[in-house]
Amino acid sequence: MDFQHLSNFELRQICYFIAVVQAGNNFSQAANHLGIKQPPLSQRIQALEKLLSTHKNTSEVKLFNRSTQPVGLTEAGKVFLEEAQLAVMHLDRAINQARRASQGQIGHLTVGMNNSIANSILPRVLIEFQKRFPDVEVEIREATATSQKELQLLKNHQLDVVFYRSPSFYTEDTNLSFLPIFQESFLLVLPTTHILANQTQVPLKALKDESIILPSLDALPFYKQVITLCQEAGFEPNVVQTVKATGIVTILSLVAAGLGVSILPDHVQVLHREGVVYRPIKDAALTRSISVVWRQDDSSIVLQKFLNVLQNIVH
Repeated sequence: MDFQHLSNFELRQICYFIAVVQAGNNFSQAANHLGIKQPPLSQRIQALEKLLSTHKNTSEVKLFNRSTQPVGLTEAGKVFLEEAQLAVMHLDRAINQARRASQGQIGHLTVGMNNSIANSILPRVLIEFQKRFPDVEVEIREATATSQKELQLLKNHQLDVVFYRSPSFYTEDTNLSFLPIFQESFLLVLPTTHILANQTQVPLKALKDESIILPSLDALPFYKQVITLCQEAGFEPNVVQTVKATGIVTILSLVAAGLGVSILPDHVQVLHREGVVYRPIKDAALTRSISVVWRQDDSSIVLQKFLNVLQNIVH
């Protein structure tokens, strides 16, 4: 594309040409509509024709046949009109889209999330965000159990924002910004036939002789706190070693099958798993901070709008 040659053309000239055609090739009527005198309008059109004629190996280009009454378009004028209208239409769209993008009304956002968010506030956040910004494309990616991977994807610009639940991995990273959004509580998951299911609250020490199914401590080191709490309650927990699972749905299935009890975040209650019951743990405060994390140098307007919606909902 010859940008140097194109820079000689004025957008005003092209718009004036289209305006004349839309006025039925009537220069006087087009001038009145544009709010200018007819002579300057005619001069602009003539200047446009002259520019079209200055390119190498190009003969004189006329857009209008002025020898006829009424004035009509030449073949060159018809071709130029069709292409110029497309160009102006695309330019108008580019201007409009740039303005919308600057306000966060269009764009793309890739969100990394986990079960804690999917089963709690995520639906409300997405509904509100899509209501305010319906033309922003939101892509949701589920976090893996080894959630450090999500922080790396964030740093590599493969995620724009991620909901995260292991503060030790992001609080010391100066390249990341984060905002704690809520504290997640935990409860005891029991088979419906378990004797402890009859209690409204279950003391942690009541699990002394129980088989406890926990997610992999390597994948989710947070669950080491469960072991610590049991030790503080006066017993060493009998963590099931023969069956290992990380996914919450799988653990619920194992509990329903009677292979043991488990301690899981309270959002699992929305899953309504048949064969299990949920009970608060008495005298054992077990919570986990959930934060939203993003790159500190990310200047995306769409991201800021998303964070604003999130803060309005959690507060």
